Amino acid sequence: MIIGARKILVSALGVALGGSLLTGLPAAAAGTDADGPSPTAYARTWYNLAIAPATAPAGTPVQVHGYIGIQPDTIWERSQPGRGLPVDIYFDPSGTAPRERVATAVTNDDAWFAKTFSPTTSGTYDVVVANQGSDVMGTRTAKFTRRSASQPVRSVVVSGSKGGHTARVRVAVQDVVTKVEPQTVYLDAGILTPGYSANAVAGPSMTNRRAEGRYRKGGVLTADQDLWDTPYSGSRTYRLSALHPAGLYDVYYEGPIRVEADHWDIDGDGSRQSVDVPIPWKSVTTVRVRRASSTKISASATSLTGAKTITLRGAVRKVQLVSKNKAAVRLSPNTPVKLYFDPAGAPGPEYKKTVRTNSKGYYATTYRTTRSGTWIAKYPGTDLQAPSKGAVTVAVR
Repeated sequence: MIIGARKILVSALGVALGGSLLTGLPAAAAGTDADGPSPTAYARTWYNLAIAPATAPAGTPVQVHGYIGIQPDTIWERSQPGRGLPVDIYFDPSGTAPRERVATAVTNDDAWFAKTFSPTTSGTYDVVVANQGSDVMGTRTAKFTRRSASQPVRSVVVSGSKGGHTARVRVAVQDVVTKVEPQTVYLDAGILTPGYSANAVAGPSMTNRRAEGRYRKGGVLTADQDLWDTPYSGSRTYRLSALHPAGLYDVYYEGPIRVEADHWDIDGDGSRQSVDVPIPWKSVTTVRVRRASSTKISASATSLTGAKTITLRGAVRKVQLVSKNKAAVRLSPNTPVKLYFDPAGAPGPEYKKTVRTNSKGYYATTYRTTRSGTWIAKYPGTDLQAPSKGAVTVAVR
């Protein structure tokens, strides 16, 4: 961990452009500066836009933020912070839906702005400053990629402080259902304060609460890949399978976040100060990991003439750890199965009965069916095994 002040050279224009580090002081309350340049008195507008995190499950809060710099007509003059400027934020969703304005922000005394959204689809954010200069430079767009989410999602904000500077980062993760074959699990992170990760290996981590198979309790899982797409957004991936312990995992954020103290080089020494702010090593949320299951159901007859008694039968199978180095799908004996009937045209399924699988993992029961609808068999799952269900449709004429 690297902690302390740093000096970073500032270009003659005084702004880090697209592809560089998007950094600065922690955001203050929005406001104007009477001594700042007038919106009509400059020729160039410098944008420095980012989104954090840039990839996350649908509905996860993400922050669109950045700096606005302005420059007078003379190119040799340094860019100045664009204080108190209105910034229109637009979102252009992927597909055929139109681009639309979603918010207006105002830059604060550090020329920084930020707004939080919860997008449900992939798309591109872009920003426009009113009365912007004739030359528009820097980064005005930021792409968001929606990650598919089939399990509950947890999103938390973690913070740390040092020397009057605060760093905040959002971590987003969803619960996991493991199978025999490994699958990729994503822990997404987005830095919310002006700054960036102080080292390439920083990011969210996971530790398991249960010892099982070849894994001891409390071990830090080995990441498959660390990827910071931008200075503000990154993901850490893991390859999990049924060989990993089922149960709860604690999520941490490791590594400092670098916060700049003088983004605009106000003191005029040709550099800007930065401080590495450590994030406390403590559990910030949990991930539930459960092994997959499958539930099947069939009917002795699916097309009936009048009311009749039919036989419903099926089986429950579970992904199980059979040795330290092997997982397999096995039939599940003595397992409860709840049966529901969803009549055609009804508002929802009705609970009918609970049966159990026999010593081999199969079940069978009879039920008099008087109308068309769908029979549903549900295995409710446990803390370590994911639920599952199957369905069969019956028509009564």
